[in-house]
Amino acid sequence: MILRKPYAFFIKYFRVINLIMAVFMAVLLYRTLKIGNYLTSYIKDYIMASDGFVLGQYVNFYIYLLTFFVIILSVSVLSVMIVKKKPKKLYIFNLAMYIVLLILYIVDYNVMFDIYDKVLDVRISKALRDANYIIVAMQAISFIMTVIRATGFDIKGFDFNKDLQELEINVKDNEEFEVAVEFDQNKLKRGLRNKFRQVKYFYSDYKFFINIAAAALIAIIIFSAIITASMYSKNYSQNKIFTASTLQFNIRNSYLTTTDLYGKTIADDYTLVVVNFDVRKLSDDKKKLNTGLITLKVGKKSYGQTTKYNDYLTDIGVPYTNQKLNNEFDNYILIFSIPNTEAKKTKRLKINDNISYVRGQMGAKNNYVKLKTIDLTKKEDLIQNKIKDEVSFSGSLLGETNLTINSYEVANKFKSEYEFCSKKDKCVTSYEYITPTATGNYFKTLLKLDGEFEVDENANLEIGDMFYFVNEFASVYYQIDGVWHNHKINSQRIKPKMSINDVTYIEVNKDVEKADSIYLLFNVRNYTYKYVLK
Repeated sequence: MILRKPYAFFIKYFRVINLIMAVFMAVLLYRTLKIGNYLTSYIKDYIMASDGFVLGQYVNFYIYLLTFFVIILSVSVLSVMIVKKKPKKLYIFNLAMYIVLLILYIVDYNVMFDIYDKVLDVRISKALRDANYIIVAMQAISFIMTVIRATGFDIKGFDFNKDLQELEINVKDNEEFEVAVEFDQNKLKRGLRNKFRQVKYFYSDYKFFINIAAAALIAIIIFSAIITASMYSKNYSQNKIFTASTLQFNIRNSYLTTTDLYGKTIADDYTLVVVNFDVRKLSDDKKKLNTGLITLKVGKKSYGQTTKYNDYLTDIGVPYTNQKLNNEFDNYILIFSIPNTEAKKTKRLKINDNISYVRGQMGAKNNYVKLKTIDLTKKEDLIQNKIKDEVSFSGSLLGETNLTINSYEVANKFKSEYEFCSKKDKCVTSYEYITPTATGNYFKTLLKLDGEFEVDENANLEIGDMFYFVNEFASVYYQIDGVWHNHKINSQRIKPKMSINDVTYIEVNKDVEKADSIYLLFNVRNYTYKYVLK
């Protein structure tokens, strides 16, 4: 193979090469300073610094490429300096410094990549910031000296301001030379096999000690990784109480839905993740929950809370909207909107602890709760019941809530008996009549229900009594002359003024009085219950 010595080329374009290096150095100097400044702001307020953070704005492929170019050009010019016996300390310094810079960029990338998932240790952040600022100072010196070399070279011990002939470019600097690239493959293979045999013999002689040392090293690495990870993050399951930022949390349930209470679609391209949780404060100075510290992690993507759908999900719980926290647990929900394509992926709730100690330093850690989401978009089979049956709402949002209707009546007026006492020893039996209200845009009658209603105390929705439950979740279906009609119950509360009884009065359409068949249909999100009265 015939090659040509490059010295004449490098001497001829010496200034241009230095100028190109100076431009690359200026870009890298700016980038390193930018990384140091970001780490400074991160140490002061990591919450603000993490908001909208994009790693590619600080460390990316281009700064690695420019660093490689500077290293290659430094090696090239250094070779000329050595051959021509010119001062070479600057290029040795450049070469060493930019190799260190390349390593620093790799460390910057790996450390700053974790900002997406966890809060950095204070000491690590400060050490990395200081390293970047130190290398910035070294880069500045290198940049200034390279600019001087590129613009004027009348410096002691280095005279490049003369013409090209005084640079001693001669025939030898541009002559061709022959390079032999042949090698003995068999000799190489024999050498490799010999080395392999020696390693194998060594391992065979000290197998016991090598295995112990390797096992110990692996155990130390794994143990250190586990301990380090536990310092920065904690993992919990649902229904486990944990503390973060002087608050106690208990993530009770999580749900997927695209509809409101009545089954109407409220999100087409997005699925709503609803997290139901308990929270209480542990200190008097903690007044409210900072929802900015809570995000939903789906893979490597993060989603913040949305309040757009608060009014549509009140049956799942009470949306948190800056309510004051109490010393006892209160129950709220947080809503997150994610693309439909992400709905089936594993989800974790991330709660950042902004007041904690990591390795003895005031820092922060992340608490992760793996969510077991209940899919409310999947419709369950219709559950049918008849009068006097006990209906269990187990599996739905209502939990272990139970309903039994022992009897019913439909009438425009009900007579209720009570005892009227003028004195303690003198009482008379009296009556009052219970009728529907006169308001509304349809003629009304009363549906009287007598039965038992037992509410699950752990249900997400506070359900006061049977009236509230029927009024909120039920529609009445009735058949007249073979034709079915339905009416969404929207009754005012009807209560006797004087008499006391356990029956429930519901306002319904007056046509129900003439119905041949009647049933109540309860819609509890993805569950539907049919209760036949007649």
